[in-house]
Amino acid sequence: MHIQAIIMDLISRLEDLKGVTDRLSIDIITDRLFDSEITVQSGLCKVKGKNIIIIDKLLSIEEQIETILHVINKFNLEVIYVPLWIREHLETKNTNKK
Repeated sequence: MHIQAIIMDLISRLEDLKGVTDRLSIDIITDRLFDSEITVQSGLCKVKGKNIIIIDKLLSIEEQIETILHVINKFNLEVIYVPLWIREHLETKNTNKK
């Protein structure tokens, strides 16, 4: 696969995931998380009752995708539309955990 096609596929997958987080009412904030005094990781947090995924903008697209997949796997996805590739990925991941 040509490198440009791979990048476009990753961007498309990231957009799919953002659509899922929108349907779950989860905001995504992308920012630089480096701090020399404390360790900060990308992931889910709750601020004033609102679910937010914070993603380090220095992460690769693949790492951003994995972060979002990890977070949405904790939510009930049966009641919303989720693209097939996401469902299959999460089902495979959950099966491998057992």
